Amino acid sequence: MRLRWSRTWACPSSLVLFLVSAAAAAAPLPLLETTAVRSPFVAACNGKPDSTPLPVDPRTLVVPGVNKPGAAVQFNAYWVDLHNPPAPFVSTLPPNPTTCGEFRASVARGRNNIETRAYFQPFTTSLAYYNLYLLWGFLIRPSDFDEQVIKRYGMAKAPFRNPYPLPWENPNLTNGGSGQLPLGLVQEKDSNGRYTGAISSSCSGCHDSRLGTEQEAGFVWGRTNDALDAGLIQSDFFRSTGVGTVLQLAPVPWSVGRGTSDAIGIVDLLPALFDMDSLALAPSLLEYFPSHAGGQSRAPSWWHRAFKTRQFWDGALTSDNVRSEMAFSIANLGRTPAQRRAMTVEFEDNDNFFISMSPPTYPKTVNTALAEQGAVLFHERDLWANGANANIPKAPGNGSCASCHGVYSPRHAADPAYLPDPRLKGVAGVITPIETIRTDPARKDLMADIRKRKAWNSSFLAYNDEAPNHGPFYDDIITSALRRVPRSAYDNGLGPVYSPLGPNEWISPFGYIAPPLYGAWASAPFFHNGSVPTLWDVLKPADRPSVWKRLQTSANILGTNAGYDASYASYDFGKLGWKVSSLPCANSPSNDPFIPCSEEMATADVLFANIANLVANYNSLAYQSPPPITQKQIRSRMIFNTHFYGMGNEGHDFTQSLTDPERWALIEYMKTL
Repeated sequence: MRLRWSRTWACPSSLVLFLVSAAAAAAPLPLLETTAVRSPFVAACNGKPDSTPLPVDPRTLVVPGVNKPGAAVQFNAYWVDLHNPPAPFVSTLPPNPTTCGEFRASVARGRNNIETRAYFQPFTTSLAYYNLYLLWGFLIRPSDFDEQVIKRYGMAKAPFRNPYPLPWENPNLTNGGSGQLPLGLVQEKDSNGRYTGAISSSCSGCHDSRLGTEQEAGFVWGRTNDALDAGLIQSDFFRSTGVGTVLQLAPVPWSVGRGTSDAIGIVDLLPALFDMDSLALAPSLLEYFPSHAGGQSRAPSWWHRAFKTRQFWDGALTSDNVRSEMAFSIANLGRTPAQRRAMTVEFEDNDNFFISMSPPTYPKTVNTALAEQGAVLFHERDLWANGANANIPKAPGNGSCASCHGVYSPRHAADPAYLPDPRLKGVAGVITPIETIRTDPARKDLMADIRKRKAWNSSFLAYNDEAPNHGPFYDDIITSALRRVPRSAYDNGLGPVYSPLGPNEWISPFGYIAPPLYGAWASAPFFHNGSVPTLWDVLKPADRPSVWKRLQTSANILGTNAGYDASYASYDFGKLGWKVSSLPCANSPSNDPFIPCSEEMATADVLFANIANLVANYNSLAYQSPPPITQKQIRSRMIFNTHFYGMGNEGHDFTQSLTDPERWALIEYMKTL
């Protein structure tokens, strides 16, 4: 009897186990990703020995032929491998790391470089830095000097020792000195590793910042600095030494406010200063084409680097290139041509440090059900459905957010209807045509002049030393000057190629590359020019303020040196962005015929802004702003005015077809990335 009972249940039990196993195998993958480590290499190496081989870099999969007809994402921002370049080019680069140990070692070297190396031209000294308080109007150095530096210039405390010598200290007898510089400044060392006392800006000045106080959040590398006033730093540094005051008259790319700069404008200046083939200092106007100003743009967040197939906001260059990042290092006049070229190896390590970064996780509670709704909307909602956005051309793909920004949901990433390879999860490799994205076009057109692109594409920065017919470098100024003539003829379409072309081609601009969205919750303000304060405003164009101001910290006893408040209290965790005040404005054509909302601007700034709006589209030399010296200038630079040249907040308006409940669901989903 017992045996029969057992047999009776034996088959059903096996069947039940089989069905349960099959159901488990067929269970859909989750909509939400829960891992905190986003960097593919770091995730693959966590807990693994140094000998572990690195996985394929997912960015390298985005090459011609990757797309599948009808798939949701149609990549067009293709990776070009400079370490194994296409024929006829031959690599001149050290090999990329192939194991976890090699990667970890390179990351460590890169981090050390970013913390300690003075790549930029120093413009002040430790003594002048110590005495900056005199420029601020103090007679005695305030006890909170370090804090006032951070507020005035828009920086953060360095999470590592970052020394400079006090006036009575020898930096080489005091391990650099007992003073502590903020993140974004660094003391220079000479070729022998000895401190010089000169103070320089560092890469972190634009690419690192804090969201939240030290008590609210730990420091995370790679968040773009949305508070930095690059123009104010340079103005104060020039004035601090006395002899540098004359440099305030130079047509350098001053910023017109906080969080953005015209640093990319250096690509206009480099060919005027250097032989682009050898990087020898050889000033000449033969390859200077100041035909269009790119306007202000934000520095990209480093934590996105592991997911970007191409660099810069217009997707101009392959992300396998590091030489474009060397631009300000090249402009350091204290280096020889050979030293400039040799920085390629250092920046390979720096790049590996960048791709090791992951953004912070959202610090508050997420509504999982709403976030899952948002994940489905993000990947599946066609913003052009039912005749919506009929006046905006639909780009290739399924018309969803994912069709530009990439796929993030594990469930959708595994679906070949969305990606041709699940390893492409998180990779952003789509340049959205300007006719579709319709954001401010000034930055996109920076290199529209083919002469500029020719000068770049036949340069060391284009890796033209990988061309088999490159030949030796000519570092003397006479040969460099002579070679400028045939180079210029090629640039102007009057002669054949002189310096060989390289594989790191600056492509003809046609739009903006959609950024990866990991860490989007912490990435405000938005757009390439930082013109939109919250993610809600991105998704609801009608709500975008035209002129706005962020919350500020307290001023000092003189009523000056207030900065942006980066605490959680100033961040809108509902709309995901900064809490701002929208400023009313009245256009007064009789006073300010071209710039609305300029009541709080100094007269000189209004004049320069009007000139820029009229002429900068045709000549980058017209895109200038006077160095900020007066308190009115400094205060007005803390107001974002979208009427300035290159600062428009238009575009990305196909999101107008969303409903408010859909917007809230999408925002909730962004909190999980």
